Amino acid sequence: MTKDPKTKKILVVDDSAAVRGFFEDIFSSRDDFITDFASSGREAIQKLKDAKAGGDIYDFVLSDINMPELDGFDTLDAIKQIDPNIKAGMITGFNVDDYINMALEKGVYNIICKMDPPEEILRTVENLITGEGILGIENYLEPDTPTVRHRIINTRQLKEFVEEILCFSRSILDEEKIYGLKTGLVEMGTNAIYHAYGYEKGTSVELKESEEVLIEYGKDSMRLVVVVTDTSGALTKEKVLIQLNKGVNPSPEDLIAAGGRGIFLTRFLCDKVVVNIVPNKLTEVVLIMYLTKDYQESKPLLINQI
Repeated sequence: MTKDPKTKKILVVDDSAAVRGFFEDIFSSRDDFITDFASSGREAIQKLKDAKAGGDIYDFVLSDINMPELDGFDTLDAIKQIDPNIKAGMITGFNVDDYINMALEKGVYNIICKMDPPEEILRTVENLITGEGILGIENYLEPDTPTVRHRIINTRQLKEFVEEILCFSRSILDEEKIYGLKTGLVEMGTNAIYHAYGYEKGTSVELKESEEVLIEYGKDSMRLVVVVTDTSGALTKEKVLIQLNKGVNPSPEDLIAAGGRGIFLTRFLCDKVVVNIVPNKLTEVVLIMYLTKDYQESKPLLINQI
């Protein structure tokens, strides 16, 4: 029987029956998902082998990290040997930062938190499968949410627009979240101007006509979203993960280094950060602050290179 090309077939790997039931509830809410389950890495590997032998395919494998015998990293290694082109992601109920070093070693750029809202888990998985619904602030806000967009042409404007967004946010976010948002805006805004286009940090900059930095923000019923975009396309997913790892697992040299902590601090202080990259075209950093809840300490790892 031929699978509908619009249908996405997913293999979820988790040793907990309760968690498998949780994901069954999530994915069964959508008609365009077919979900299969494995209770161990070895079972997942066998299912992939059987599917390949029968001419069937999985579009995506979502694996827990902590499992007996084969952990998630070893499971995905083995799965990639069966099908090098299969798309995959990881999920955990533990602190994602504990796995950043291993993620760097294994080339894993997306680790989802089990505590995320179900609709966000669905959206993240769908984006990883299709590559769509990633770029653009509208993909992180409720439909028809109004937004404000500014093109930055110099460092003075950056300061003005950061203050504008903070003024907008003071009535909807507490002081701790305001501090986190300010840090993220300053770090990502200066990165977009200085690092993306090769200017010396701290100097007064007037961008050339070919150099573009955009800041867009909007608020829906659940969250404030700010997107900082540069059109240099100089960043890579490997560079982002290296910088995050330096913040999470610093060497003595990293501890005394004057810079390089921007993305780590931003991810640490904002509720959620998504980095989207189109090589040699653009870098988009999405800062998300929730209005009515404290986000969990464990932050997902969300780096998409399209």
